[in-house]
Amino acid sequence: LALAFSFEPAEPDVMMLPPRSPSEPLLSGFLVARVLFVSALLVVACMLLFEWSLARGESVEVARTVAVNMLVAGEIAYLFNARHFTGSSLGVESFTANRVALGAIGVLLLLQAAFTYLPRANALFGTAPIAAVEWLAIAGGAAALFLAVEAEKSLRRRRSPPTSCG
Repeated sequence: LALAFSFEPAEPDVMMLPPRSPSEPLLSGFLVARVLFVSALLVVACMLLFEWSLARGESVEVARTVAVNMLVAGEIAYLFNARHFTGSSLGVESFTANRVALGAIGVLLLLQAAFTYLPRANALFGTAPIAAVEWLAIAGGAAALFLAVEAEKSLRRRRSPPTSCG
């Protein structure tokens, strides 16, 4: 999914931001904080859905499949968040502007369907097919992750003026 960013159109106000200082580290405190925040959200969502599946009486293979699909769905959700570094990604444009990203997501979803439903993939990876209720939980987890990152960006915008991308 990260490769799709090379086809990403620039944010409208990108030229209004000051340039990143050459002495500034590539991974600023802001970026490290964002990586840790999103990583924590992904871990929590995957673990919650894994445990939820087991609590519902599903096999460990189903729970594992749910967790992996939650991870992928969360990465897809964050791809849309990351379209705008600090600005809101809640508009339709955020979901439609990069056709390469949409194509990459389509390919990824086909691969995930194969991972989830093909018997050979199930045998190779120790996974199992999942039901619609699990997909709804995964979609809900991905939506919650997307909204949590949008809330973090909104709080950050309120506390400080725009800075460089670093």
